[in-house]
Amino acid sequence: MACYPEVLKAMSIQMISHRSEEYLKIHYDTVAKVREFIETDNPIYLFASAGTGFMEASVLNCVKEKMIVCVNGSFGKRFADVALAHARKIVKIAPPLGEPISPEVLDESLYENSDIEAVALTHNETSVGLINDLKTLTEVVKKHGKLVFVDAVSSMGGTELKTDDWGIDICFSSSQKCFGVPPGLAIGSVSKEALEKSKKMSGKGWYYDLCIWQRYHEEGRGTPMTSTIPQINGLKSALEMIEENGGKKWYFDLYKKRNNKIRKGIETMGLSTFPKQGYESPTVSCINAPAGSSGPDFYNDMRDQGFELAQGYGELREQTFRIGNMGFIKEDDINDMLDAMKNVIDKSTTPII
Repeated sequence: MACYPEVLKAMSIQMISHRSEEYLKIHYDTVAKVREFIETDNPIYLFASAGTGFMEASVLNCVKEKMIVCVNGSFGKRFADVALAHARKIVKIAPPLGEPISPEVLDESLYENSDIEAVALTHNETSVGLINDLKTLTEVVKKHGKLVFVDAVSSMGGTELKTDDWGIDICFSSSQKCFGVPPGLAIGSVSKEALEKSKKMSGKGWYYDLCIWQRYHEEGRGTPMTSTIPQINGLKSALEMIEENGGKKWYFDLYKKRNNKIRKGIETMGLSTFPKQGYESPTVSCINAPAGSSGPDFYNDMRDQGFELAQGYGELREQTFRIGNMGFIKEDDINDMLDAMKNVIDKSTTPII
């Protein structure tokens, strides 16, 4: 994922104290912009971590015994692994790879497991290039009065998120995906209900104690510990860039345009995407490797052409490769990549059927 020039420029400032007036202005300006972007009145916390840090925080603060984890691929599985690592019981909903989470199956599981405390959903499963119908799924969960955790790592910034309207209690992402900022910053909103649950929870540690983060947020002190100041200033710059170019609609339309160009391009080469039709991700395409080639082989062939795609992930490593359209990408970059893909396929000794 390439970073926006505006972001890299913003990140090049000389370091300032994370307790200084200058930093606190950057921090709370950024928080306000994120809140507006994901449509929430809930507080926003900026962790110096990967998005996985918010996975861990949601389990430690809000689940005492048992939760449902919806698994569409490797990152849903990670959520389950995090819960198990902290000795929580899980009920796993795992459709075949490439299939979305069914609202009916989720509803049935909630009826059968009325003792669960929360449901974890992956909005956009990066490993298989699939997006779930988040609005419908959260409606199902809220009908049962349970907390909702949403991994929006590869969707926040690339498609619509109505955090409050959809009743999301913890919604988190990472800087290095759709916002086009280097890694190292996790971004998350936390509801009042989740904070109330955290107040009663023991054994949640210190670093990810949401009550500590809320206290610092309310007192105007930013973060409990040293911040990733360059990434936060970079995120602020990315959000300002989006505002200046027409706001969220412009940015989401940009993702759709790039995504459509990639999909149409691969179709002309006889290639297909892996997920069920209608549930393809708007930010990353998981593509079946050409006949006669494996995912890793095609990935390496493209590297030889000067293009860094993404390898297949987890169980799909051998049969797929992925193309992300997140961050700073020009239309000419996509055209050149598609030309290189055609060259690689044309050189293949096995014709595509």
